[in-house]
Amino acid sequence: MNERIRLDPLVNKLVRFKLHELSEMKEGTIRAFDGQGYWIEGGSLAHYLRDTSPGADPTSDIQFIEHKRIHWFQKV
Repeated sequence: MNERIRLDPLVNKLVRFKLHELSEMKEGTIRAFDGQGYWIEGGSLAHYLRDTSPGADPTSDIQFIEHKRIHWFQKV
């Protein structure tokens, strides 16, 4: 198999997110991604996700957000 792996240039970068459900923006560092969404470490976004995501581990600094919750995002 000769498959190419596509690397996201935003992995390990601080990113500002605008979510559909919020008027204010949140920030966090993207640590990984898959077809469903992004794994975010730290920042105001990870803190927000701890309280609002079903199944979120409240003791973890890394939280998952689904693509469908994201309106847009940009590198800080």
